[in-house]
Amino acid sequence: MSDEDKSPTVETGYEWLNERIGHAIERLTSVRVSDPSAILDDDRFFHPIHRTLSQDIAQCLLSALDHLRCLVLTLKTLDKPHPYAQATMIRTAITGAATALWMASASTRDERRCRAMEFMFNDLKSQLAWMKTTKTEPMHQQRPAAETATFDAWEADIERRLDWIVQQANSCLAPSIPFTRRTYGQRTTSDTDMVRAAGKLTTAIGTGGWDSELVLLNTWQMLSGYAHARPWAAPLGSTLIVRDPTPDPTTGTVTVAVEGNPDRLLDFAFRAVIVAEVGVMTLEELAR
Repeated sequence: MSDEDKSPTVETGYEWLNERIGHAIERLTSVRVSDPSAILDDDRFFHPIHRTLSQDIAQCLLSALDHLRCLVLTLKTLDKPHPYAQATMIRTAITGAATALWMASASTRDERRCRAMEFMFNDLKSQLAWMKTTKTEPMHQQRPAAETATFDAWEADIERRLDWIVQQANSCLAPSIPFTRRTYGQRTTSDTDMVRAAGKLTTAIGTGGWDSELVLLNTWQMLSGYAHARPWAAPLGSTLIVRDPTPDPTTGTVTVAVEGNPDRLLDFAFRAVIVAEVGVMTLEELAR
């Protein structure tokens, strides 16, 4: 067999993945918002809550690419892959990249802003939950009055921003019954639906007749199993080594060990980087 006929080694795959990640990061960090541009108008719209859509999209993409960059570093430097941890990094990368692409790929200005409001609402809501937990810590309750007042003012401003988002959602969507914070939060788009939407837009994932939407969703679901320590996921993404094939007489189970599978990790990671690349391209178009 000639060298051309041989399948690439996983080490070659690591280098290819690393190059793709590096190029995507370079493009992302080179994005400059033009005046005029579609996304600059969006950024100005969100001025009352001191957020920009361009930065939120970029941060989601950079988070995704940074996780993939860390993944490649560990794959290249360790003797063998971890049984669980690296799969979770890919899952996080898909989530971040899909979220960015979902926001950026909306077909109209109003839809893009509504999607951005959902993301910002959930971000601020989780920040507020962290702040309220922080205030219940007895050690923090002993802080100087000036620090407490500053923290309270910060918390009040988060509350104001949440109310502004709900107000804008009511104006944009005109529901028959106006949204409250609770009802608006109940109708925000799930990560699952964002991943589905990203899969539809990243057709390169579905080569060979595969459905790109289902391939990406199926990959993310399985990697989510890793992220939540679900036993069912490991046989699909890792390699199981049977230590003792004889079923235990009490439990009926056999003894196995889990080892990371570099080929599968590469497949999953390339799917994640494709989503991030399309996200970067979409942001570039909005910023022109």
